[in-house]
Parts: sequence; C-alpha cells; structure tokens
Amino acid sequence: MTEEELMEVDPMVLRAIVHERTHHTIEVNIYRILSGKRGIPPNFGETAEFLMDIWKRRELPTDAPDIKWCLNYIGLARMLRVGGELELDTELPEPFTDEEMKTVNKLIFERRSIRQFKDKPVPDRMIRKILYAGLMAPHGCNVGATRFIVLRTPEEFKLVRSDIPIENCVMIVVCQDLRMYKVLRFDEYVPQNLYFDAAAAADHICLMAHALGLGACWLTHGEETQKRLREHFGQPETLISRCHIVVGWPDEAPIKSQRISLNEALVKI
Repeated sequence: MTEEELMEVDPMVLRAIVHERTHHTIEVNIYRILSGKRGIPPNFGETAEFLMDIWKRRELPTDAPDIKWCLNYIGLARMLRVGGELELDTELPEPFTDEEMKTVNKLIFERRSIRQFKDKPVPDRMIRKILYAGLMAPHGCNVGATRFIVLRTPEEFKLVRSDIPIENCVMIVVCQDLRMYKVLRFDEYVPQNLYFDAAAAADHICLMAHALGLGACWLTHGEETQKRLREHFGQPETLISRCHIVVGWPDEAPIKSQRISLNEALVKI
C-alpha cells in the first residue's frame, strides 16, 4: 500500500499491518541476530517503524498492549541498527514441576464436551476471562483478526444451526475480520490460516472454561449460519463466523472420550 493509502485505510486494518510487519521483519529475526546466527540488516526494523510513524501521524492511540508490543520491538531493532547492545529480561521456558504438571494433566486430559447445562447464569467476569483466553491463542503471523459474538438468549441461539439442543448456556461465536487477511493477501497465500486461527481460539476457550469449572462443547457451522449472524447483527460481509462454543454450568458427567493408541497414530517418529 502507498503512504497515502495507509493514511486513509481503516485503523483496524492498519493495526493488522503494523502487527504483521513487526512480527515478520523484527520478531522472527531479532533472536537469531542476538544469538549470532545472522547479521543485522542495514534497514532492520525500518518498515515497522515507518508504519508506526503513520499510526502516530494519524493520532491513533499507542497505549494498547498490542501497540506497546510493536513499539517495544521497533525500539529494540533501532538500538541494534545503530550499534547498541541489548540485554533482554526474558527467560527461556523451564519444565513444569511435578505439582504444576498435575494441573496441566487435569486441564488437558480431563476436559470433555458438555452438552447439558444447569439453569444457572454464567457471570460476565467468567465469560470475559474465557474470551481473553481465546484471544491469546496462537494466531498466524500475529494478524489479530479474531473477533467474538456472545449469544445469550433462546432467540439468538436460533440463529445458529446446531446438532444438539442449546439451552441454559452462553454461546460464543468465533469470527474473523477478513479485511486483515485480504489486505495482506493471506487469503491467497495461506488460506488455511483462516480456519487454524479460529480453531486455536476455540480450543483455548474450551480449556479455560474447563479450568473455571464450567462445561463447554465446540461446534462448527456453515455458510447459512454465517449469513444469518451477519445479517442479524448488521455486520459487513468481511466478518465471517467459523465455529461456536456453548458454555455453561455442567449438568452431566459424560465418560471422557478416548482415542486410538499413540502408537497407532504415529506415522513416523
């Protein structure tokens, strides 16, 4: 995009461009530079810095966590570019303790799909915690296109075609703002990301619901439901729903589903 186009483009689209360029031009390279595996390019970080300058010139806010993340990387790249030395306060991952692994095992291996819920409201604070977990899921190239619609009433539930009864729950619909994918041409180069990003968000949502003592069931839907949701809420055609998760207080204790053995699943190791 030209500088003139960047000065006019929707702020959310510009935000995605800043995210993606900060990720690809700085984040994926800086740690190889710090480890001595590659040199410092003469223009290291300048693309992201130019985009951030556009952001500031448009007087858009710089206090959001994601923008601060970009600013931090841009500052680190600038320091390396002018010959400065970096000492990051980040730490390498360490193995969990045996006690911590008990929680991990409980989260991963005891989670199960719940389809019947008690007639008991789920507090907003829990819903927001669940949504934030979905937002923090892995997201291809840091585009930041994940969006959510929360449905709460039987009338709203009818907008979504489902193969299980939906009652006494909250429904979280995972959506994507396709403008980000299109402007970066990800819909051409990595169209699979459109589905993987939504799936990762849904998985995080189910895991956080389980951790909070709630039950959840992850379901998918097609174009008919996408159209109904978009029209009902007056959303543009670029906002596409991908899947939905029903969340509530469990009113059943189903036997945890099992899989084939790990040896059978291994194609090569």
